[in-house]
Amino acid sequence: MTFEEVEPTKNTKTVPDPPLSFSSLPDEITENILARVSRWNYPSLSLVSKSFHTLLSSKEIYKTRSQIGANETCVYVLLKFPDNPSTSWFSLRTKPNNKNRTKRRRRKIEFKRDSSLMSVVPIPSSSTNFFPHVVVGQDIYIMGGSCNEPSSSVRIFDCRSHTWRDGPNMTVARAHADTVLLDEKIYMMGGCDIDEYYANWIEVFDVKTQSWTAFPGPDLDELCNHLRQRHYYHVNAFEGRIYLVTEDKEYTYESKNGTWKLVKETSSFLFYEFVEVWCEMGNVIYCCTEEGYVMWSAFEGKSKSREWREIKGLENFLEQPNMGLKTGCEFELVDSGGKLLVMWHQGNSRNRIWYAKISLESRCNGREVWGNVECVDVLTFPVESYEWFFCVAALV
Repeated sequence: MTFEEVEPTKNTKTVPDPPLSFSSLPDEITENILARVSRWNYPSLSLVSKSFHTLLSSKEIYKTRSQIGANETCVYVLLKFPDNPSTSWFSLRTKPNNKNRTKRRRRKIEFKRDSSLMSVVPIPSSSTNFFPHVVVGQDIYIMGGSCNEPSSSVRIFDCRSHTWRDGPNMTVARAHADTVLLDEKIYMMGGCDIDEYYANWIEVFDVKTQSWTAFPGPDLDELCNHLRQRHYYHVNAFEGRIYLVTEDKEYTYESKNGTWKLVKETSSFLFYEFVEVWCEMGNVIYCCTEEGYVMWSAFEGKSKSREWREIKGLENFLEQPNMGLKTGCEFELVDSGGKLLVMWHQGNSRNRIWYAKISLESRCNGREVWGNVECVDVLTFPVESYEWFFCVAALV
């Protein structure tokens, strides 16, 4: 009997492939993935690795965010403290899908609280004057000085990194000048004596070249007299033109040839003393009056005249006791991702600011605008008291 020698079977173990990691991905794919993450998570993600920190600190990722439509609205609140000429900045950070928010309130209310739970985050080393200002992309330009302190300085706040830098000074020191953005150029009008500085009553800042160009003031005697007496006027831009509106008349400024023209003998703007704050969204201007009414207006017809109408659907919100707009004061209004963010002071506490988010709907072929109050809530700031507050928003 013979036995055949059989070789033992070898146990072949399959070695698993190493798991994929971000470090194994091409940089452009990693950038595209991180660009879709909320920027409020960037500080935590920057701690993962040096490559993450470098990528999340670069301007390229914000270009990618813009290209894929992942921009987020960043809202900033500025507080002016008593006996302090400067303001302190706070960013409003959101924490989405906080389902416990609506369970904490014991008393019955008409409107929901904000499920996103906006928290107040101080911005270090941010004390500065704020008027006037204009938002250009992801930068906030602060030009000139306040009423009693004219200045030619330009300060630029980068909303991506929350850092400041200096811009080139204006040729004239200005205080509370009017600003308007048109074709990537910032137009500064007034804020100085029109007789003494007539030759450069207007200064234009080219955002691309970061340079100033001076232009003379209006060549219309009636308008010059109005400006000489320091009466109120408002400046805005529409369809390539700059409009200067007084209490009773409307003028246009053609930026291409520097000419002024009287276009309306009767102003279609609301009087300044009745309006607390303006907000422009597309071709529509929204405002909040001192009595708490939220209005809207758009250019209509060939005459490009404006007719002011009240936003419908907000009646219960306006009349709400202890939290409605009619019982509030010191209003602010900004575009928050296509919605109106209304902020106001309520009661005696000077470290709290109420806010409401209102979605908008156009009806009746654009003849009506209806608002839906999505939430009403309150922000508490880590200060004892503020004198006044201001709000500004940028898309980052």
